[in-house]
Amino acid sequence: MTLALLAAAAPRGPLDTWSPTLIALFALLLPLIALLVILAFTIDSRRLSLAISVLFTLAAAICALLVVGIEVAHPLHLERNGTFLQFFTGQSGSAAQFVLQWGVLADPLAATMLAAVTITSLFVQVFGLGFIRREDGPIRFYCVLLFATFAMIGVVLATSYFEMLLFFGLVSLSTYLMIGHWWQRHESTGAAALAFFISVIGDLALLAAVAYIYFRFSELNFQTLAGQYTGGKVSANGLFIMSALVFTAAAAKSAQFPFHVWLPASAQAPAPGAALLHSAGGALCGIYLIARSYALFHSSPRALALLAIVGGITAVFGVVFALFQGNLKRAIAYTTMGELGLMVLALGISAYGAAVFEAFTQAWPKALLFLAAGVVIREMRTERLLEMGGLWRRMPFTGWVTLVATLAAAGVPPFSTFWSKDTILSKALAINSGLGAAVVVAVTVIGAMAVVRIFCLVYTGATARRRRFEPERIRDAGGRVAFAMVLFAIPSVVAGIRGIRGRTDPIAFVTFPHVPLANSHLAAASIIAVAALLGTGVAWLIYGRRLAVPG
Repeated sequence: MTLALLAAAAPRGPLDTWSPTLIALFALLLPLIALLVILAFTIDSRRLSLAISVLFTLAAAICALLVVGIEVAHPLHLERNGTFLQFFTGQSGSAAQFVLQWGVLADPLAATMLAAVTITSLFVQVFGLGFIRREDGPIRFYCVLLFATFAMIGVVLATSYFEMLLFFGLVSLSTYLMIGHWWQRHESTGAAALAFFISVIGDLALLAAVAYIYFRFSELNFQTLAGQYTGGKVSANGLFIMSALVFTAAAAKSAQFPFHVWLPASAQAPAPGAALLHSAGGALCGIYLIARSYALFHSSPRALALLAIVGGITAVFGVVFALFQGNLKRAIAYTTMGELGLMVLALGISAYGAAVFEAFTQAWPKALLFLAAGVVIREMRTERLLEMGGLWRRMPFTGWVTLVATLAAAGVPPFSTFWSKDTILSKALAINSGLGAAVVVAVTVIGAMAVVRIFCLVYTGATARRRRFEPERIRDAGGRVAFAMVLFAIPSVVAGIRGIRGRTDPIAFVTFPHVPLANSHLAAASIIAVAALLGTGVAWLIYGRRLAVPG
């Protein structure tokens, strides 16, 4: 009642009469429509098919930004959940009570991740225009990109566990197709099969969770269930079992230990596909599932402890593995594992907003690292870090954007992930979780060392000489490839600006709720800054060499 009165009293604006759920529905359907148009009419025209893909994804991104705009302009709007289809059993008796509804959510969490998914997909497709060659099967690849975008948007906008289960399966299929794009290569098909196998384990766990939740509550809608978990209808053990099943599904999708093995293998995907999977794509679906089910986890202290323990282990293992990895794309993939573990740890210590903030800020530098790696690997014709070096002089533009992504991924202030790591540490300090704070600091130090090590081995020193390889023929990124990398570099710098102490803009309160503001632990910012700079400095001393200045 109070919310309704506040909404009625709120000042009206140009976005007040627009339906956020209908706009979100358009964002969901546009990639699917583009895919169907390409398959039905333009599959023989490479240029037209790629143009349709980019334009429809651009339209979806505009829809996503409109939803975010409505959330910011009218944060008290009541149209959070829109139902567009409803399925009945058509049976009499108790079976008639089973009703499946399909709709979309338009709340701050959905708006934030919808924007991240659509914009990342758009930038990746722009990059692919100049990167994917004719012999690489560009039409097939863009069809998979559209399918993956549709599936991930479906996960973000799902209103119930039924929808989540459906789109989780589509994400599993799109991940398989993305990783196995080069089906002629044994490594690609093996990695795709591994990723699909682990994804199916997660899908089966989610199916079991859906069945158990419906059996106990006769309801699958997220918003309806949120108020029923603490009503005493289910015991503490029952809530923990539900949470454990949901977390198993999320862990398989988001590469939590011991389901992490598919993530480094997914680096076999083409660079644009790997960038989407590791930034705002498939790997984040599990994080989103936990965030969307957070009322369930919050009702079970044991479930939160499980999140914190597994997330902490995954984060530490990920950055340590990255520090000793000799393959360029696999090393970046392991840093993604560390970031995903940090998000789950944040959710486990009740830093909900900080976890979502971290998911948003890390997406941009992670995607940029994979795109830059794709450019480097194409020019060097190797993925081995020890066979690289000296590219700062030969590829200065790629070197500069990679440096931006490296500093952002390392958490160096004022780049994007510094602010999100700061908020996670703030929460750990606020609840006096010494172990949680220690893990956050350790992951920041080792993670910074890992990404700076990658940069040093690729760009500093002398270019390695190999048989039948001519370093003089190396060419820097240009055209649409360079433009897309700049698009990712900008949010890598400014995406965390919301975290500046003392800011009170609407986006801060609407899109990242419960993120610590000006009255939080100011010491956390100093600790994270020192940790990131320490890791960066140590890695430079160990792996860095004198840069050859361009020109």
